[in-house]
Amino acid sequence: MTRADAQHEVSLVDRPRQAVERGADLFVSLHNNALPDGENPFSKPRGFTIFYYHPHSLELGRAVHGAYARRIRLPDEGLRWGNLLVARLSAMPAILVENAYMIFPDQEAQLNDPAFRDELAKSLVEGLERYLASVRRNP
Repeated sequence: MTRADAQHEVSLVDRPRQAVERGADLFVSLHNNALPDGENPFSKPRGFTIFYYHPHSLELGRAVHGAYARRIRLPDEGLRWGNLLVARLSAMPAILVENAYMIFPDQEAQLNDPAFRDELAKSLVEGLERYLASVRRNP
């Protein structure tokens, strides 16, 4: 966890640094998505996305993406490479998860539903457990 509450913002650059300082084995950055100005929101189905940057993060991304694809009933925007600062600066396997689009009323309603947030959490845990089990089998 990079912050104890909403009043203590941690810069993007400091988040991976904190992970190293705390001896983290993995880095997961959780987000809810939006669209930049001028992008057509209806150009394709919008839902969840899992991003990785370094090749050593790909298997972590695959495991979490697979769990989301099995459990989350939103469009699957895929597992994608992304030049995202927190993933790029992370020394350990790192992913950035976009859970849903908070700019779409139906997805915002889901994000406000504790049962949906619980399903997101279970999906993430399932993916992390699968990844960690695979690392233990193939050190």
